[in-house]
Amino acid sequence: MELDDFKRRYFDFRARLAPFRMKTDFETVKTVSMISALIDRADVVHDGADTGGRFGWNVGHNVDNYMTRAERYLTALERGEWPLLGMFCEPGIAVVDHCFVEKDGRMHLFYNRDEVGFEWDTRPADTIGHAVTDDLIHWEILPPCLTVTPGRFDGYQVWSPGVAYKDGVWWMYYTGVNLACSEAICLARSDDLYTWDKVGDGPILIPGKEWGVWDETRWSDCRDSMVFVDDDGTAYMYYCTAMRCGDGTTRPAVGIASSTDMVHWTDRGAYHFDICEHALESPFVRKHDGRYYLFYTNCGKGTAYAVSDSPVSGWRSMGMLIEKVGTPANTANVPSCAEVFPFRGKWYISSAERQPGCEQYIEIFEFFWHEDGTVSLGKRLEPSL
Repeated sequence: MELDDFKRRYFDFRARLAPFRMKTDFETVKTVSMISALIDRADVVHDGADTGGRFGWNVGHNVDNYMTRAERYLTALERGEWPLLGMFCEPGIAVVDHCFVEKDGRMHLFYNRDEVGFEWDTRPADTIGHAVTDDLIHWEILPPCLTVTPGRFDGYQVWSPGVAYKDGVWWMYYTGVNLACSEAICLARSDDLYTWDKVGDGPILIPGKEWGVWDETRWSDCRDSMVFVDDDGTAYMYYCTAMRCGDGTTRPAVGIASSTDMVHWTDRGAYHFDICEHALESPFVRKHDGRYYLFYTNCGKGTAYAVSDSPVSGWRSMGMLIEKVGTPANTANVPSCAEVFPFRGKWYISSAERQPGCEQYIEIFEFFWHEDGTVSLGKRLEPSL
């Protein structure tokens, strides 16, 4: 059978890529895995595979985008360069929402495991990944630490792990998703960060009834939770949701709840930021010098932050921190999922910018606090060549 132009190009790609499959260093393995994922996805799309999924999302899901990005990476490898230097991912996996946890001098990373070239409604994100590092640069990939459970609310997908430590226990708050795409906050616990046991039979938190917009039978926003334990031992949870307004409309919001035992939660309302027009995702709170800092993904723009003297109210918007350069392909293709954390005497912030076609990597930057309440980024961490 005569090969068409695409098939010739595809087989040429594979032949050019083959010698790099012999390499075992992490940077090459990571890059080869991404090139393979992109060209293999292009191949099946060329052959007629549907890219619309359940919700018809198609941005970046086309042969030209997949092959153009693969060509860029492969050409760089052939020049002796590492095009994904300074970008963490589990080889072949798009790393999305994540959290950093330090224990015994090592940093643990937990993260969504999505498939490159597929929206989550096409290939479910049904496991939580786990990796460890001693320097934030060189990573050991461990087996996934949590999965969906058939028959439970979280039997379809599990997203956005957030881990907190209290009373000698590690608590992982994660988003459980059912087949209707309704989201709710679920819980697992661990004594060592490696083995996790789910707590209860279902969600531990849904949005407050007085202001929340939530229905178990349809897509409802209640995701991306993180828990911050304050100095007095009170735990505060922040999560992405939607709030009902007095005029009958809904707005993207950060939901807030509090707890003293990490299992039972009291609704503390929700907060909306006027600069956020679309989903307000991945809220993250850190207390520093008596101030509370709330970092969040301002979909369509990038990572923004706010400051308050209280963990539940009075947030003052400080604007954008990591803004998307240019117009995003869609509102999700922006710097997102920020986490601010200390490690070995320095502060860092993470960012995971989603690329068209569902590539996503974690980047880590130096981070600085300032006396006037503002914050700023420094250089990006990457291996020394």
